[in-house]
Amino acid sequence: MSASPFTHFQPATVAVQAALATVPSQLFSLWALTADDVAVEDWIPQAAAQLSPEQRRFNRLLFAAFGAALLPAEAPASFVDYLAALPGASFQARLREATLSLDAPLLRAEAGELLVDPAAAQQRIVEHLHHLWETLLATEWQRHTHLLSRMTSALNELIFSQPQWQAAPPFHALRFLLQTEPDDLQLAQAAGARQMLLVLSPHLRAHLARLAPGDTLWVVRTFDPQLLRRDPLRRVEVIGPLSALADDTRLRILELLVEHGEQRAQEIIAQLEGSQGNVSRHLKQLVGAGFARERRAGDANKLYTYDPAGLQRAMFLVRQLLSRHNVEAVGQELAAAAQLDQARTGAPPILHDLLDEHGRITRWSSKVKEQEAMLRYLIEKFEPERSYTEQQVNALLQRWYLDADFVLVRRSLIDAGLLQRTRDGARYWRA
Repeated sequence: MSASPFTHFQPATVAVQAALATVPSQLFSLWALTADDVAVEDWIPQAAAQLSPEQRRFNRLLFAAFGAALLPAEAPASFVDYLAALPGASFQARLREATLSLDAPLLRAEAGELLVDPAAAQQRIVEHLHHLWETLLATEWQRHTHLLSRMTSALNELIFSQPQWQAAPPFHALRFLLQTEPDDLQLAQAAGARQMLLVLSPHLRAHLARLAPGDTLWVVRTFDPQLLRRDPLRRVEVIGPLSALADDTRLRILELLVEHGEQRAQEIIAQLEGSQGNVSRHLKQLVGAGFARERRAGDANKLYTYDPAGLQRAMFLVRQLLSRHNVEAVGQELAAAAQLDQARTGAPPILHDLLDEHGRITRWSSKVKEQEAMLRYLIEKFEPERSYTEQQVNALLQRWYLDADFVLVRRSLIDAGLLQRTRDGARYWRA
């Protein structure tokens, strides 16, 4: 689509990077224990089940009313250090400010009732967070610490160090971080952001937040290996999910789930007037493609719901497949593969796995037969009846052998009787 010639359009860009942000990420996990409509990993509901009704009620109030006041101004070394630095007059002032900014009257009244005694409220909050940390989160977080740190570093070093991520189109950046098509709410949250911060979490699958400073969008999510993917997307990866939609019965099932909400398998079978085996097969394919969710009921039946995230993911894959960058990358891979086939044409089959697309040997084999084939392959690069200096021999080996240990190869060629030299080593020639 062309821009209007009557307006000046300056495309917005964002800077993208990954950050460890340990304590804020831990607070997100504690918030998720009692949050609604948040996609989480299995540990969250399992941990939430260990809370008493009063603990759940207070946790919900704490994060709903005072969430902004809980964020640390600086990055503490650990959650224990964060809790130790939390009490004080400034924290009580942040609690009061958070209460005044609440729009919901009932929530503001409940928060105000808690703050009648600020010191007691502060003590209760710290004790509550300390209890959740000691009894639930500390051991769980220790399991993930090394992986979170390693993956954050890898993302910054391999992906976000590239220049395009210092000034990326916001929509492109958000799609990449989510690995799916963003919905309207997510797009609204990203509006006006100047920076996108990826914070890896072991518990939240994908959550967006605008924290201070207000021009930074936090993308808190579990690690997805696709974030580190370097090879292009292939058509077969897109055809799989789309094929689940290319059937009238499966589309009808999704329509029923959208219209009626969660449905038992027997209810779907009755409305379609089909056989149990046939409908079950369609449901299994929809679940496998991500368009429907499945859970067991109390009896032997299964319940199904439509999952719009599956459609967002499928559209993301189509857009990614047809992006210019991906199309060019596929073309480059195909060209490299053709070049590799061409380079291997004149080489013995035993060496095919040791050659790159330029016909160069990539490594020294530990197998005797492959070593012999490598030496015969290299000696063929020397012209018959021509004399070489040691520097010329090294240059020729460097052209056809990627390893820098020319002394080993040169000595091996001589020991094998393939290369000869004068006693003083001034001249070399092919035997």
